[in-house]
Amino acid sequence: MEGKIEIAEAVSSDEWDIARLSYQVGKMHDDALPDYFCPTSEAEHLEVIQKMMKDAKAIVLKAVYDGKVCGFACLYLQDTPRKGFVHSKIGYIYNFGVDEAYQRRGIGATLLEKAEDFLREKGAETVELNVFLFNQRALAFYKKYGYQALDVNLQKIL
Repeated sequence: MEGKIEIAEAVSSDEWDIARLSYQVGKMHDDALPDYFCPTSEAEHLEVIQKMMKDAKAIVLKAVYDGKVCGFACLYLQDTPRKGFVHSKIGYIYNFGVDEAYQRRGIGATLLEKAEDFLREKGAETVELNVFLFNQRALAFYKKYGYQALDVNLQKIL
């Protein structure tokens, strides 16, 4: 690993960088599942990022590698008891990505570890996230770090 990885909470001046990365993740999904996702724009991703950054229960982390924002994690903490479930404080990873040009440098692993640390410090007892089945790289990544499938959501386009 040639560069230094820093993880920090995103600030307003990071919004466009994170929107660009979120769009990169979104476009991968749009391209893989065009019958499911409507194409989006960086501006639409910017709106979502700005909204999350204003939400008291959400946090957006950024990964900086050699001075460049190259990864992000959008996190949310839900502390409403869920009847019938063991854990009531759930941390969610709603969106997560590393710039395609910066992958395979340990950035994703470092970002995931810091995201889990943050959620743990806020009282989360477990972390949940969703991955589409076409995204085998993401599935393998999360499984490598101890995540397991809980259910399968099926769809048929009529």
